[in-house]
Amino acid sequence: MASLEALAKSYRVKKAEVAKLRRRSENNLKKTLSLKRRSSSGLVSIERKKESLARQISHVAQMLNQHHAQKESIARLKIAAEERLKREQDMQDSTRQQIDYGASEEKSAAQERLRFIDEKIAELHAGMKEREAAEARLGKQIVDLEKEKARLDAQLRKQAHAKPGLVEQLKLSEKAESILRPRVQSLIKREAFAAKTLQSMEQKLAKILAQRRNAKGKIAKKKTAKTRTKAKRAARKAKRKAPKKKTTKRRTAKRKSRSKSRR
Repeated sequence: MASLEALAKSYRVKKAEVAKLRRRSENNLKKTLSLKRRSSSGLVSIERKKESLARQISHVAQMLNQHHAQKESIARLKIAAEERLKREQDMQDSTRQQIDYGASEEKSAAQERLRFIDEKIAELHAGMKEREAAEARLGKQIVDLEKEKARLDAQLRKQAHAKPGLVEQLKLSEKAESILRPRVQSLIKREAFAAKTLQSMEQKLAKILAQRRNAKGKIAKKKTAKTRTKAKRAARKAKRKAPKKKTTKRRTAKRKSRSKSRR
């Protein structure tokens, strides 16, 4: 009985220790899994951001190429317009000389040509002003796009630098999980075995205690029965003695009555 109680006590202690280790390991496993989920989610988020940034950079690069092409086209048109303006200005000078020094019959035709040349020169100047404004506008847009591209490139580099750390974190969490998960399962089995063994021992102890209580009850019942038997015997003896006394008293009374009658 004493050894069984001691063994049950040791299994209670063992079960408590295993339960404590199991809870600690489960908490560590939960933290590891949470870290793993964050790392995995972070990597997925990085990939999505990288794809989004790559699309934005590609779009900005395409816009830059278009704006540079437009600016180069405007520059070529400006050069062509300047050359045409120079030719028109040369024709303007030549026509003015014809008007100033030419024959009188040629002056009216020269004046008509001069008016036409002046209109062309005015058109060329207006066109050049428009192209200069467009070139300035494109230059500002190109600067803004280059700044935007530099910002996006910096973000992409930042994401690329963050990825190795998350990859390493994910590897460490996966390694920790591979160690902790079997440990938790083993501790769960150990705790269940200790609980089952302890339950069996407690049942045996309860059975032994019940048997002892029954034995004590039987002894008590026997004692009570003996006491009752003794009491009954005493009562019977007392009963047997009681009528004799009564008869003696009656006989004595009868004798006395008889002696009185004789007198």
